[in-house]
Amino acid sequence: MGMKDRLNNFFFLEDDSEELDNPFEKTTSTNIKEKTAEPVKKEKTSNSKDQSMRKASSNQNIVAINQQQAIKKPRINVLEPRTYSEVQGVADILLNNQSVILNFRRMEKDQAKKVIDFLMGTTYAIKGDIERIGEEIFVCTPQSVELDGAELQALKKQDF
Repeated sequence: MGMKDRLNNFFFLEDDSEELDNPFEKTTSTNIKEKTAEPVKKEKTSNSKDQSMRKASSNQNIVAINQQQAIKKPRINVLEPRTYSEVQGVADILLNNQSVILNFRRMEKDQAKKVIDFLMGTTYAIKGDIERIGEEIFVCTPQSVELDGAELQALKKQDF
């Protein structure tokens, strides 16, 4: 008999073949039920419930705490605005916590500067960032996205 069995016997955790419906009744050697002040323990029932709960919890799949965020992929929108009036749509995308890459090759230079000024205010308001990644290409990111790269620093120094 192992140590676990001895402890189970000591604490009456071993299966009893005689379980009573009334916890305040116990059976004597002559099978006469008598009332007692202490309830007779039904360890098997509560123990089996505990074991089944443990088994059920151990068999469940692990699910991410923020399941919606885990499923939703980050989105990067690539746009080629042609007029200044399209800047509000770009700002709305940023406000929806999405990144935007802007290519200004189809826009006049003075109009593009106005768009950049507007988007600098937008990215500042949402604690995001705006970076130049090419001669006429910029990326605007919300606070949740960080840009990294030495090449970006070199491009920043060039005038637009």
